[in-house]
Amino acid sequence: MTTADAEWSAPDPGTAERARRVAVRAFRPHRIWPTVIAAVLLLAVAVTAAAEVISALAGVPLGIPFVGAAAQRVGGAQWNAPEVQVASAALALIGLLLIAVALLPGEGRWAALRTDDPDLIVGLSRPALRRTLTAAALGTGGVDSAKVAVRRRRIRVRVRTELAETAELRAAVTAAVEERLADIAPLHSYKVTTTVRRGKR
Repeated sequence: MTTADAEWSAPDPGTAERARRVAVRAFRPHRIWPTVIAAVLLLAVAVTAAAEVISALAGVPLGIPFVGAAAQRVGGAQWNAPEVQVASAALALIGLLLIAVALLPGEGRWAALRTDDPDLIVGLSRPALRRTLTAAALGTGGVDSAKVAVRRRRIRVRVRTELAETAELRAAVTAAVEERLADIAPLHSYKVTTTVRRGKR
């Protein structure tokens, strides 16, 4: 390939960055179940409290056992009481946990692949990624069995061998997995860690 051909085939940096942003948005994991559970619980508490307050204002309190007892206890409590401070700290901690769950990305089911084209979005499922990386590890000479775990930005490879020397095999497996990753071209980089054990599985 000539220099002119390389320059012609190279993607525009702006287009490549736009394609990356589109793929990140498309494959961003969503924490649906924690959100639904938190919303249902908060809605149930709010509806119960509102019903008790409205019925009490109307002169016919519902008399919900737990809510009524809690309302009486809260009505007689003071801000500097230890139980009030503990309850406030617990609620603040729960709120911070909910905010962290909402802000921190979950572990998605798909790995976005680099295309350098905003109109083309390609993803590889995590099971498929594990299978292709396991095949790459098994293709290394001396490997009897291999198991691959894919985390958010880390790939852990565990292989078994009957070879006496494992240092060179560890490097070879890591290189094979990294080469397969380069061929797949995931959008995010992964750190590959390889563990070699002797003996059959």
